[in-house]
Amino acid sequence: MIDLTTFGFGAAGIGNLYTEVTDADAEAALEAAWEAGVRYFDTAPHYGLGLSERRLGKFLADKPRDEYVLSTKVGRLLEPVDLPGLDLDNGFAVPRRYQRVYDYSADGVKRSVESSLDRLGLDRVDILLLHDPDDHWEQAAGEGA
Repeated sequence: MIDLTTFGFGAAGIGNLYTEVTDADAEAALEAAWEAGVRYFDTAPHYGLGLSERRLGKFLADKPRDEYVLSTKVGRLLEPVDLPGLDLDNGFAVPRRYQRVYDYSADGVKRSVESSLDRLGLDRVDILLLHDPDDHWEQAAGEGA
């Protein structure tokens, strides 16, 4: 059984959702949540094209692993590209160094988890969620196991 705190920290904001957030401000927000007793943290590759996972992983690196619950999401793989501008069409003020590729297949889910763990710098997540499978439900339900 997973024991969750009453409040969780949704990490889209530290992935530069709608506006740039400095590393220092992201760290301060995470530290304030931790000091307030928050021990459930949710992120996704989608959030800032991996920035949220990298920042959250850096913060959690020195925290005892059995003291928090971490979730991330599958369904969007990040593939390198070199596009001009920021990813504001998807809501994130980050350079477009990656593109999202929807993949809910078993292989896509596995690759997504492995990539997330690399960005997080951790060996596991506690909860894995399907991210926006609406238009891809057939693949998610049929292949994603």
